This record gives sequence, C-alpha cells and structure tokens, in this order.
Amino acid sequence: MRKRLLGSVIHAGAVLDLFSPHRREWGVTDISAELGVSKSSAHALVSSLVEIGLLEREDSRRVRLGHKLLGFGETVLAGSEVFNSMRDLLNELMQKMGRSVYLAVKEGKDIVYVNRLQGSSAVPASLGSATSTLPPHASAAGKILLAHQRQDEIRRIVDAQGLKRFTKKTLTSEAALAQELNAVKTQGYALSNGEFVSDLYCVAAPVRDHNHQVVAAMGIGATAADFELNQSSLIKEVVRAAHVASRAQGWHHENFFR
Repeated sequence: MRKRLLGSVIHAGAVLDLFSPHRREWGVTDISAELGVSKSSAHALVSSLVEIGLLEREDSRRVRLGHKLLGFGETVLAGSEVFNSMRDLLNELMQKMGRSVYLAVKEGKDIVYVNRLQGSSAVPASLGSATSTLPPHASAAGKILLAHQRQDEIRRIVDAQGLKRFTKKTLTSEAALAQELNAVKTQGYALSNGEFVSDLYCVAAPVRDHNHQVVAAMGIGATAADFELNQSSLIKEVVRAAHVASRAQGWHHENFFR
C-alpha cells in the first residue's frame, strides 16, 4: 500500500511539473504520452487532481493548473525566511533606482520568482507578467543560480530544460553557456541582454547564506536603451543590495562591495 501511495504521489507531481508558462494546458492523451503511462492511468491522475483543486478543466479534453495552487504559493512565501528578510531591501532598491526589481530562487529544475516589484520607469510588460518562472540559460537570475551549482546539477537542469532560443541573442550552445557561467562566477553578477525578451535587459547578483551557499538571485530590469546608458550604476547597486542581503543571511566576506 505504501509503495502504491508513493507511486501515485510521484506521478501526480510529474503531471503538475508538465505545466509551464509556455504550455499552460494539457490533454489526457498528451499527458499519457509524455509520462509514458496508460491513458486510463493518466485519466485517473487528472481526475484526482481536478477533484482536489490542483487542476481545473479548460474544456472536456484539456486541463490547466488550479487556482488552489495560488494559496500554496502565498503560504510558501509567508514561511520563507529568504523572502521575508529581503522584502524591505528589495523595496528600497526599487525606490532608489525607479526600476523593476525581483528576487528569484531555484526550485528543483526551475528558476522561480518569489517577489517582483514594478518600478516607475518604463520596462517591457513581460517583466510584470503572470509568468512565474525564468529560463536558466536566458535570464540573469537563472545564470546566477545555475553558475553556482555542481556540474552534475547543471547537467540535470540543462537536460531537463534544454537551451531554447527565445531571441536572436539567446545562448543555445552548451559551450557558450559554460563560458558564460564561468564569467558569472568570476565577475559576481550576470547579465541578460535581450536574451529572454528582446527589449528587456537585466542584471542579477547572488545572495548567499552563512555557509556561502547561493540561496537566491536579486535582479533589476530595464529597457535596452535605459540599460546601455546606466549599466555601470545598475550593476553596482544590484551587487551592493545583494551583498547587504547576504550579510543579513549571515554571510561575511572581507571583500564586501563598496
């Protein structure tokens, strides 16, 4: 019984993992093929998830994530030490720079926003969209969180996510990505110059804990023209804010950014 129950939970989790901003609806037949289970098993999984509110029916053939998951998200954020300790600092950065700022963490193979604040300056609407995840290889926060993983974990994430091309500037070769991640670790920040959204430029810096582990990425976004004019100040302020956040997490380093 325990084995069957565990198997059901794992399969239910696999169903939920299929949904993304790029594919928000799935049919039972597609779920069956993607997970390699029978249609009857896929139908039973979907029906159970619909019954408890984790999935909702789009029509008679397709389902999408249920609104009940939003409540879980709020509960997670309320209990997140990283989120709670950095909320005020993130707001200060937004007020000081007048641009959109965000905090992201790694959840399994995904890079997930835990907070976004919209600044007063004009940035592409994409930054403030309902999208909750970022591509690891094409976003500044994703590069930060990817660069500080073990090689086997980087391989697992890249294999799972792929190197999808979003714009003509997206890094789509593993060699180019490896070179970029090495640069990110050396310079202490990451850039995404129109690699996810053409006119969205971002810089992000790592937030570390008392064990020197990178637990989050703090970033700021701007239009291409704005970023080109103010790149040095944006980098400086994001790195400074991330270092202040790291110190609040118990991190200490003699080379604190000044």
